Amino acid sequence: MTMVVERIGPGHAREAILLGRAASRLVILAAPALLVLALIGLLVLRFGGGAASTALWPEQHVLFLWWNGALASFPSEIWSAITLLGDAAVVLALFALLLRSKPQVWAALLASVPAGALISVSAKHWASASRPAAVLDSATFNVIGPILQHNSFPSGHSISAFAVAAAVIATWVARPQRWHDWALILGCLLAATMVAVSRVAVGAHWPLDIAAGAAFGWLAGLSGAALALHSGWWTWLCRGAGRHAAGAALILWGLLLWLRPHETLSCIAVVGLAGLCAISVGVFLLLRGPAQRSQTSPEQGA
Repeated sequence: MTMVVERIGPGHAREAILLGRAASRLVILAAPALLVLALIGLLVLRFGGGAASTALWPEQHVLFLWWNGALASFPSEIWSAITLLGDAAVVLALFALLLRSKPQVWAALLASVPAGALISVSAKHWASASRPAAVLDSATFNVIGPILQHNSFPSGHSISAFAVAAAVIATWVARPQRWHDWALILGCLLAATMVAVSRVAVGAHWPLDIAAGAAFGWLAGLSGAALALHSGWWTWLCRGAGRHAAGAALILWGLLLWLRPHETLSCIAVVGLAGLCAISVGVFLLLRGPAQRSQTSPEQGA
């Protein structure tokens, strides 16, 4: 070890050690998601028929109908609003507020989008699983919003929700020490779980869909955190032309959100708030710009 330090220099050696520790923490954080995916894979192998057959499992039908019925006791507007938080365009706009003081965290969210989108699109196309409304009589369960029938596995909204949770936790509080660190972790996990559960409540997904979506989303969020922690690509948000471009893009983003039609007041409120967040942060970036001191080192953030 001494010979290696002498050859590459103590500064580089320390950086390599910190990066190694950060990578180890990301692997540890990824373990639960990998375990969930392994269990789902074993279930698919056990019952046979591939991922498409999961929509035909009687156990799924029973669990879905029970769960959907239990959640129907809550107002439909609540579930409509909660499920919108699994829309990547909405949740990224809401979290744009982080750009004012913690641009690295928001960058982790943004960097998780490519992996999450790739997983969602490719897995849905590969599985080609039918949604509950295509298998069961829609009159036998509660449906909120449009009736969907195809591309059930995995849940894209669950991917988005857990990608956000993983990215925030891995970049902001990966080494929790104080009570509010644990409160933030718990809040992120509860919020992501509520979004995932809402997909059963609105009648759009089977329980296995949201479990797989949560696991895939968690891994996508960790990939975004790794990109934000171990590279400085996101610092362009903090200065010059990059800051102005980001500000203009957020203003346009917010305006487009405001133009989206929605039927319920709760959805209008959520999308309206998301648009307001994006526009206000966009104006802030054009006028002032985020604090650059918020960068987290690999040792601190992962």
